[in-house]
Amino acid sequence: MNTEESPADFLGQAQLLNIPLHAGELKLEMIVKGQGAPLLFLHGMDGVESCSRIIDILARDFTVYAPSHPGFGASELPRSFSTIDDLAYFYLDLLEHLDLRNVTVVGFSLGGWIAAEILVKDASRVAKLVLGAPLGLRTAERRKMHVTDFFMLDPKQLDAVMQVTPVTEVNLSALSEPMLERIARNAEAVSLFGWSPYLYNPKLHLRLHRIKVPTVVLWGEDDRLAPLDYGRNFAAQLKRGRLQTLASCGHRIYVDSPAAAAETIVNFTAARANESRAH
Repeated sequence: MNTEESPADFLGQAQLLNIPLHAGELKLEMIVKGQGAPLLFLHGMDGVESCSRIIDILARDFTVYAPSHPGFGASELPRSFSTIDDLAYFYLDLLEHLDLRNVTVVGFSLGGWIAAEILVKDASRVAKLVLGAPLGLRTAERRKMHVTDFFMLDPKQLDAVMQVTPVTEVNLSALSEPMLERIARNAEAVSLFGWSPYLYNPKLHLRLHRIKVPTVVLWGEDDRLAPLDYGRNFAAQLKRGRLQTLASCGHRIYVDSPAAAAETIVNFTAARANESRAH
């Protein structure tokens, strides 16, 4: 987490927005920070609160829209939502509701999977895509795991698998009731959207060719949840994608290498903007 800002302080900046759905409304928790071109930030499995540092850095160059996915944090979960597809279609509706155009979409881990599912459906409002260690492709064969089954790990083992940065042990009894509720809701939502099949869509590999916007796939060289070969496979299936690795970095890129990842995102979007002006 950002050492200069507590999770409570960071989350204190969030808004609760009423987003129209096909039937009814959804209360969506979202942090909006910065000034500049729009950037939709899609968090990973441990919630938007774990991404405070990279969001603050990106807000120096972008207007960052960082929601808690439906079911995570303080965002409502509609009864009809049960798949990553549901989240992808929701975010397409959100982009339309906010009337955002030429958006940079950035997603990490589970959020990277959601981002990919968004783009295979409709990229009309998106200019660039950054996927940080995205999931969504096949995670296991009959006798081989391509992605570690973190549902089988205890919390200490999970942290060691997910990041290189040493973890400060959290005293759960010292946390406020709202923070404990967030942790529980985040874990429940990951189980809902990622339990079976385990963290993947069997048809996503057939659709990734539909992503035609320039894409960077970021991967930690020390990712122990989804090793680098998984990232190479993901990037190879993108028509305009390239893989960029980060040294001394695990799966939680936003924890291990927030500054380097943000710098890559800023440089990538600037380069694409310059190319567009040249043409």
